[in-house]
Amino acid sequence: MGQIDMLLAISLFAVVALWATAGLGRRIDLVDRPSGRKKHAGDIPLTGGLAIFATLLFGVAMLSIPPYTAVSLALAGGLVVVSVYDDYQHLNAIVRLAVHFGFGVLLAVTGGITISNVGDLLAGGDIPLLLLSVPLTALAVAGLCNAYNMIDGINGLSASLAVLPLAVLFFLARSVGHDGADFALLILIPCLAFLLFNLGPDNAVLPKVFLGDAGSVTLGFLVTASLVFFSQGEDAVIRPVTALWLVAVPLMDMIATMLGRWRHGASLTKADRSHLHYLLVDKGMGTRQALVLLLTYAGVCAVVGLALERVPESLSLLAFFVLFIGHCGFVLRRRGRQSALQRS
Repeated sequence: MGQIDMLLAISLFAVVALWATAGLGRRIDLVDRPSGRKKHAGDIPLTGGLAIFATLLFGVAMLSIPPYTAVSLALAGGLVVVSVYDDYQHLNAIVRLAVHFGFGVLLAVTGGITISNVGDLLAGGDIPLLLLSVPLTALAVAGLCNAYNMIDGINGLSASLAVLPLAVLFFLARSVGHDGADFALLILIPCLAFLLFNLGPDNAVLPKVFLGDAGSVTLGFLVTASLVFFSQGEDAVIRPVTALWLVAVPLMDMIATMLGRWRHGASLTKADRSHLHYLLVDKGMGTRQALVLLLTYAGVCAVVGLALERVPESLSLLAFFVLFIGHCGFVLRRRGRQSALQRS
């Protein structure tokens, strides 16, 4: 099958899967209802993740596109199942975090994808992780699964922030003939199709669909696996530190939000409107404007990170920490001001 035929087949299947699972979600009551911080209108199917994973299975089985590893695909499927249950029953936050960490351990131990070397971060040579390889891989999986889940607060944001690193990795991998490029593309296409439904007109042809936990968490897992897969070993297309720049916005948003909750004495795991996208919307910005602004911000971070591939890794890490501190400071000040206005 030629490249164009493959793209058309994946795209068509993704669109059909999104349309079909939207109807399924309504029939089995797998929907998100507006309440509290959720301002959307009507019940929206939480089936985006199911359609994205179904498309991955179609591409692997019918188009013979090899996954990064067979076990990594199976683990993604396991996360979909657990997360659909979470959408129904709302697992305890600690249990959810433990599950994500466990899947990260399995990815490292049995999935063949592990962070074995973080590069020359201290300007003294590459740093092999040895016994820390498995726990750091698990921490990366748990962190980004939750980061993408937490930032899934306005239409298109979580999926767009997954598309960005996947697109960068795909083009870099394709440019050097990396074997994993096709699977990166296989993840990318249904994410783009999902955005048509999620940001579209919400009609019979393109009904509005949300990712659900099955979507945001699984995308976090797939993005993490992709970043590790393409940043380790002799065939790496990016340095490990560059991975931080490609997921800077969801990662920094998660940490800044948790710092803000801790600072104000709130539960670290209780959902609220303290994320940067909510702060922007509550300040009067439209959701589409906030989406464009944050995606532009993420794009700039990615460009900076790729540009810094030409300098020592220690300088790239230092620059990231400077950005991180500035981002957290801005968010904490903005949250403090809005909290003071609400009290006055």
